[in-house]
Amino acid sequence: MTNKAILVSFLAILAIALTLNTVVAATNSTGFVDITGVNINGVSASTTTPAVAGEVSDTVPVEVFFVANQDVSDVKVKVSIEGYKDDISASTPRFHVVNGSEYVKRFSIQLPSSMDLDNLKEGLSVHVEISAKELDSVDADYAVEMQRDLYSLNILSVDGPDKTSAGSTVALDVVLQNNGNSRMDNTYVKASIPELGVERTVYFGDLSPSEEETYDNIRDANNKVLYLSIPRNAIPGTYNVIVEAYNYDASTTVKQKLVIEGTQSGVLPTITSKAIAVGEETTFDLVLVNPNSRMVVYSIVPETVQGLTVQASEPIVTIGADSSKTVQVKVKATSSAQEGTHLITVNVNSESGLEKKVDFTVNVEKTSTSTSNVTGVTSGSNTVLILTVILVIIFVVLLIVLIVLLTKRPAETEEFGETSYY
Repeated sequence: MTNKAILVSFLAILAIALTLNTVVAATNSTGFVDITGVNINGVSASTTTPAVAGEVSDTVPVEVFFVANQDVSDVKVKVSIEGYKDDISASTPRFHVVNGSEYVKRFSIQLPSSMDLDNLKEGLSVHVEISAKELDSVDADYAVEMQRDLYSLNILSVDGPDKTSAGSTVALDVVLQNNGNSRMDNTYVKASIPELGVERTVYFGDLSPSEEETYDNIRDANNKVLYLSIPRNAIPGTYNVIVEAYNYDASTTVKQKLVIEGTQSGVLPTITSKAIAVGEETTFDLVLVNPNSRMVVYSIVPETVQGLTVQASEPIVTIGADSSKTVQVKVKATSSAQEGTHLITVNVNSESGLEKKVDFTVNVEKTSTSTSNVTGVTSGSNTVLILTVILVIIFVVLLIVLIVLLTKRPAETEEFGETSYY
């Protein structure tokens, strides 16, 4: 009797277990697919523990295995990591699944960077979602334990100008952080422009993963300014500025663009045409303007002209910031100069090369222009003298006539009256 009761109890328990298993199986199969497994970076992932270890900024493969419970179209699989500054996700195009078939979809995602982690280690979830049109999605979260590198440096920012000019100085404000798990001693930052052969290195000191209470001067980040002097003869164009942070254990590099513009200048000729005779000399004024915030050096180079001697009063001219200066270009017609118009070209150069070509014209005449002017003045003077003499003579004659008329006494008139007889 006792044995029979025990057997009945055992059968009852087995029936209950089978019923529960059927219910659970039915519950797990309510979706149009079942997720049978997820591998992250080649490791089987779990929704709880143990978590898959992840290193900052690593790009890892993700594999999603699932079984279809019915025929469905427009199916899409998506994996994502949420809760960070940048969205991390990947998805498949829409596809069709057949009931009872097993599928695997593969992705590559980049894990968060060290800048996204608040602590030396941090847990996150990789969310897997399988969706279809007009059906409930099937999803699950899989655990990943993030950790920083043992030794790692991160250049948080490099602030500097995008444009500059040759001969100027560029200031780069660099912020460096220790985003590893260990203290970084004796860190340096080097900024360079390889195409110009320019570089500068600055000592940044010791950096700790977190602020150390024992040493006030050791922090997890530091910033300093590096100054790069651009050569005066730098050719205008776009250059790479490379900033490298390093110590004995680690290094990192960032790159940014710098545009070097040509020197701004103004070359203003005044009078551009004159006439001279053989053997005579004349000058042209050339105004040089420097609108830059630094000193600029100009060179004045006249081109050779047959029969003419051309030279600048100052072949090398130094002009301060926001200033101007006038330079004279002297032109002399030698005895071999031919009569006619001659073109004179003057090249104005700065540190960055040719700034402007200035053209003057000189008309060479056989007769001296000054002699012609004197002859004309002399002829004019003689005419004025003759007219003056004539006017003086007329004035004298008129004056004599007036004097004569004033000094002549009028004749006495005879009076005729009645004769008286006594």
